[in-house]
Amino acid sequence: MRSFRSLSLWVLAPTMFIVLGGVWFLGGLLAGPALLHWGRLMGALVYASVMTAFFTFWIARARRRAGGTVELARIGRSVHTGQVPADVDVPAWVAAVEVQHRQLRRNLSMGPVVFGLMIVLSLWLAVAQSPYWLFGTAFFVAFLIYSAIDTPRNLRKVAVVRDELVRRRSGGSFTPDSRADSR
Repeated sequence: MRSFRSLSLWVLAPTMFIVLGGVWFLGGLLAGPALLHWGRLMGALVYASVMTAFFTFWIARARRRAGGTVELARIGRSVHTGQVPADVDVPAWVAAVEVQHRQLRRNLSMGPVVFGLMIVLSLWLAVAQSPYWLFGTAFFVAFLIYSAIDTPRNLRKVAVVRDELVRRRSGGSFTPDSRADSR
């Protein structure tokens, strides 16, 4: 996954296009087998084009704000381990970690709502259209469980990194004991 995240946009965008278009096309085969293949192919191409453009813009913006692909990967590793390297650009890292913190806070409340609504929708579609939608229900239940477990854990890790960066910005020093006292 690390090597996938560090790919250049010229390689990442076509990869996303192929994956997104393929998933849309195959999902269409399962959900609506009666649709003509040309119509499904056109839908997959449009979907893949729009989503690839959106994700490419989103990833490019995140990389630019963090100071590049390598720096964004370092921030991700830092958040994953809960430790900040000594040679960081503190203002850039504070901004990137604050964005992650806000996003995780939003996910904490909105994740269960979104996945709960998608579970209800996929159950309704399973009853009304096709039992294949039960796979969608299982998918959304799995993501609901994953987000309920992973989001609070990542929020705690981001808080540790954010506290360390704030200490460095204010000129304070960080020790493991000071982190324990802040809880």
